[in-house]
Amino acid sequence: MAAAKVWFMDARAKRFLESTAIKGRQILEYSGWLDRLHPGDIVAVKTHMGEAYNVGYLRPIIVRTLVEALKEIGCRPFVTDTTTMPYHPWISRTVAMDYLETANQNGFNHSSMGCPVVIADGWLGTDDVVVDLDGRGTYLNKQFVSRAIADADALLSVAHFKGHPAGGYGGSLKNIGVGGASKRGKMNLHGALAGDKPVVDVSKCKGRDCDWWQTCEDCCPEGAIQVTEEGLKIDQEACVYCFACANLCINMAGVGAIQRFDFLPALGRRIADSALAVMMTKEEGKCFFLNYAIDITPCCDCYGWADTPIVNGLGVFASYDPVAVDKACMDIMNEAPGLLNSEAEEFGALEPGAKKLNIIKGKDVEPQIYGGVENGMGTTEYELEKVPLDRSQKAIAKFYPEVRAKKLKSMYSKNHPLKGIDTASFGRTTEGMKNPRHPKK
Repeated sequence: MAAAKVWFMDARAKRFLESTAIKGRQILEYSGWLDRLHPGDIVAVKTHMGEAYNVGYLRPIIVRTLVEALKEIGCRPFVTDTTTMPYHPWISRTVAMDYLETANQNGFNHSSMGCPVVIADGWLGTDDVVVDLDGRGTYLNKQFVSRAIADADALLSVAHFKGHPAGGYGGSLKNIGVGGASKRGKMNLHGALAGDKPVVDVSKCKGRDCDWWQTCEDCCPEGAIQVTEEGLKIDQEACVYCFACANLCINMAGVGAIQRFDFLPALGRRIADSALAVMMTKEEGKCFFLNYAIDITPCCDCYGWADTPIVNGLGVFASYDPVAVDKACMDIMNEAPGLLNSEAEEFGALEPGAKKLNIIKGKDVEPQIYGGVENGMGTTEYELEKVPLDRSQKAIAKFYPEVRAKKLKSMYSKNHPLKGIDTASFGRTTEGMKNPRHPKK
């Protein structure tokens, strides 16, 4: 497979038109992808709208700016994501109603986006289509893809590149591979349909002496957990490996009686297979991938918090190839120096060239990338092209259509803020000002 083109604009900004949001749109236009779309095309703008109280997710203006570009060429975009499994007891995106409330609180709604906000797999996460991978998958034979994304004419992935506790990292592959799968699609890619289960050691359970025992029972959507005075009972056949009990037992209770079965070589490849299934619902060239490598925290936007970044913001990366764009972000992140007061410092991953997330997670975090190569979805060979910033009058007029201060001239002529005021009486002249001239109105 030939090297993939990855477009790039760095994260530094010193003047107008250098906003990260504007850079994303300039890359989108520069790439030529918009020319592949047609008026009336329905475009799924797939992003992550953040968990309740998370502060690391992509800012709404980033997504809104891309939506505006699509609308200007006559497309019909909608901003979208899917329900969760739930992952932990208090997650706020398990059904569509909850997710829409969370999205609204985080700044994503029809008004702020300028288009509909749609939960792509429906009320409960069962509005989906089954995609046969035609033997291409390394772990998955078939996958459940959310119907709204599958039915769209085109897909624009708007991903936040950062670490992830289960998948190792999150980028384009995870954004569509996990985020484009329905709730039962997530069960499939997590390995539940193949028989994966959490690791359970009942001898560690404190029974009802544990402060979290009631939450442990309540967080299981299958009703498979029972905590008695004697300890823990789990119906393993009912379990669909949603992570909720394991994350509670480890992160909040600190007990470890229930832990995730973390085998990233398989999970990463299942994520890649799921991403392939999503892409198979589209004509070639109708998918495009933007990675915003900013606020690069070691964890994901799925939790109700965000740790400090492990490296400085890198910039915006884009490609037709989700494997290549993820790999480019990974490589350039590793080349960067780590930041103090972060997990990069805590785990000794500060040096430029250090494989930051590998060191922090204690394992190779790139199986998603390997899986994307193995199933033929993309390549790790890429050509990085830095996109020149358009500083033209036309560009400034697109984002700033008027000189706002111009309005003040007529207003000031009628009612100037300094009219009738002895301006010289308000303070002494600044040192070094040789010829002070107080305004008179």
